[in-house]
Amino acid sequence: MTGDVHKLGEVLRTAREGKGVDLARVERDTKIRERYLSALERGDYRDLPGAVYTKGFLRNYGAYLGLDPEYLIDLYRIESAAVTGERPRAPAAPRPLGARRSRAFVVTPGAVVAAILTILVGGFVAYLSFEFVNFARTPELRIIDPPGNVNGYTDLEITIRGETEPNASVKVSNLPENPTVSADAEGHFEVVVGLLPGSNVVQLVATDPTTERPSEIEERTIIVVTDAAASPSGAPTALSIDDPVAGNAVRGPVPISGTAPPGAEVAVTATLIRAPSASFVVTDQAGQPVAFEAQPPSAPDPLMLNADGSGAFGGELALQPGHWRLSVSVDGIEPVMRRVSVRPDGGLSAALRVAGAESYLEVEEDGTPVTGASGAIAAPGDRIDLRANDELRILAGNAGAVRLTINGIGIAAMGGDGEVVEWRITRTEG
Repeated sequence: MTGDVHKLGEVLRTAREGKGVDLARVERDTKIRERYLSALERGDYRDLPGAVYTKGFLRNYGAYLGLDPEYLIDLYRIESAAVTGERPRAPAAPRPLGARRSRAFVVTPGAVVAAILTILVGGFVAYLSFEFVNFARTPELRIIDPPGNVNGYTDLEITIRGETEPNASVKVSNLPENPTVSADAEGHFEVVVGLLPGSNVVQLVATDPTTERPSEIEERTIIVVTDAAASPSGAPTALSIDDPVAGNAVRGPVPISGTAPPGAEVAVTATLIRAPSASFVVTDQAGQPVAFEAQPPSAPDPLMLNADGSGAFGGELALQPGHWRLSVSVDGIEPVMRRVSVRPDGGLSAALRVAGAESYLEVEEDGTPVTGASGAIAAPGDRIDLRANDELRILAGNAGAVRLTINGIGIAAMGGDGEVVEWRITRTEG
């Protein structure tokens, strides 16, 4: 080969020596194997795994050395074309990292008309969407009094007050007598319900008078203590849950607290009611939507808690995003049920796992390459945790080996074995 063919290697070697590092140090910093780095500097491309991997190496190595990766890739195309006998394309002059090309913006009458039509159509679609959401939404129901569960209640009647949609009907259930009342024009209501000694789980649901859609069920647990039901020490003899409140929406671990007979073992189990809705969209390299197979989150092992000498217990249960039904139980006492919604944290939170075979990866968080992972080859069993405000970019050289979990939603392999796939994952809501 001529000296021109080795120009890429000379550029890389000169920049590395100017940085004062050897190939072993570069391998540790970039996670690119030393034999591939040496092959790049020698211009011996037959020792490299392929064009896609080589371009990834050049992007990573160029960024490490402070060189323009696109200029290095142009040199690589010329030299590899010279080796194969193809007609080379002249490389673009090197430009500083981060330089952007600007395009002139021309306003034409056609563009103005198109913009006006777009605004009108968008406004009409927004109006239809508002009407649909307003009709299809679930009515709200909020219990104001009592604000939480009641333990040690001594009466056999209690007045429940709350707020819901104006003129909605509110039905009580799960009691021997289940009255129905109507909210006033401002949505306020109150209802008197009869109780029994022991645990009373009062359930309420509101029905919108216009759409006839029911609200989520709201609950209050009222523990009625009579002379016959109270223990001599005044300690609780039934199961009561203070947290979580039915219908709560939380981020992170779900707090669990309440009272039970002193020293009792309390079991908390979770059952998935509905998987979370995707708070993101996935597009390919061409900007087209990608349909992916979502896998529902699995339930954790039961949480075991012990009530102390006063009967109090507490802990936390880690749940993936989704809608869950919690069952809190003690032997010999009827379980108490709670429904909670677990929301993902703001932004995008993802876990990338490599299984079965290695894969070349390019990974960016909000446009910034992930140090040590982007432009390198990941081995089976590797896991990379990712976090971005708005967008993740993932390119897999072996898409069949890459699995993702994004905001609690599991996704099967990105593609087929040996397939090169690029995804852009963009947040769609807070």
